[in-house]
Amino acid sequence: MDCDVERANRVVQLRRGLQAAQPGSVASLRGSLAEGTADAWSDIDLSWWVSDGDDALRVLPHALKAAGQVESLRLDPELDPDRRLVFVRFRNWSLFQRVDLDVVGLFHGGRAPWDRGWSRAESALMNAVAAVRASHREPGDIDGLVERGLERVGAPDPGGALTDRLSVLIDAAVAADSAQTGLAQRVRAEVRALGSAST
Repeated sequence: MDCDVERANRVVQLRRGLQAAQPGSVASLRGSLAEGTADAWSDIDLSWWVSDGDDALRVLPHALKAAGQVESLRLDPELDPDRRLVFVRFRNWSLFQRVDLDVVGLFHGGRAPWDRGWSRAESALMNAVAAVRASHREPGDIDGLVERGLERVGAPDPGGALTDRLSVLIDAAVAADSAQTGLAQRVRAEVRALGSAST
């Protein structure tokens, strides 16, 4: 299936699942998909406008099943009074198709009942994914992405080629949190593919 068509179908499923989970809510596109500037490496940015933010977070895992099997569900540790930012990875989806879901509504509680805390190692690995994405596009803040990822897992920057720096980041992330081994393997595959493409 064409990548754009597949992603569009997934977005439809996501929006339907979210809106069905809380009647009266609205799930809309934001970012590059909303602006019509998305490319093959773009993630999926959505806003979910809800009446009861706490209830929306509670039902979110069930709502996401409409689009596939959730592999990772993370709540940004910075909590705003009227919004929560959630990062979702689905099993068997491209790493570049992470869902960044901005839940906007009235919140009384703090964190979500499914939240298990912020993994700095997983965050670092997603920095590596962002660096690979940036390298496929016009030159961007690749160094900044790598440096922030290394900082999150307390690893020194070895310098040199991007693929070497990312390999150090990946190894350090696994050393910091062995639960991220599966994700690390997938990220390493993208780094290898990047290295092959540049030779």
